[in-house]
Amino acid sequence: MEKKFKAYLQDEFQFSSLDAGRIIYAIKAIFSELSKLLIALLVALPLGYADEVLIATIVLLSIRCNSGGLHFSHYISCFLFTSAFYVTAITLSRYPLSNGYLILGLLLSLGIFLITGPITSVMRPRLTAAELKRYSHRVIILLLVYSALLILLETLPYRELIYWVIVLQIFQLLCAKIARKGEIYEKTVYTKNV
Repeated sequence: MEKKFKAYLQDEFQFSSLDAGRIIYAIKAIFSELSKLLIALLVALPLGYADEVLIATIVLLSIRCNSGGLHFSHYISCFLFTSAFYVTAITLSRYPLSNGYLILGLLLSLGIFLITGPITSVMRPRLTAAELKRYSHRVIILLLVYSALLILLETLPYRELIYWVIVLQIFQLLCAKIARKGEIYEKTVYTKNV
């Protein structure tokens, strides 16, 4: 079915094989993420955490769509990791942070991202150097905007939750970078810091 759809995209809309592959990957990712979000909301709603799940999802997707991170081969492992991510972020957000720790964590997150850069899945078509640079710039801008909001607006609702989503996303990006160290894919794509 996937091969037929790819051929259809190439024949009817004149997409290259690479672009058709990207479209198919995006469609799969959207359906996967939507189904995980619906399941998470169905669990969170009766527990009173639906707002937290929605806020965490918005912040997470805004960063993750541009930074990538850990990728799993199976839906269930991805779902379990995502669930653990949400539970950890929501649990940690219950404990207030001083401005000093908040600023330190945000600076470390920005520094880690500058070192790691975007991490794409091996199942995704490779990014060019220009695309890697563009995604890096987006994440840096997002991290700076989020950081400014969190530092300047001490009474911002869900402030700690937003902070922990950022920190955990960047931490798992670092884990993904370590897990990918030395792979052929990394050597050919991540040849220089962007």
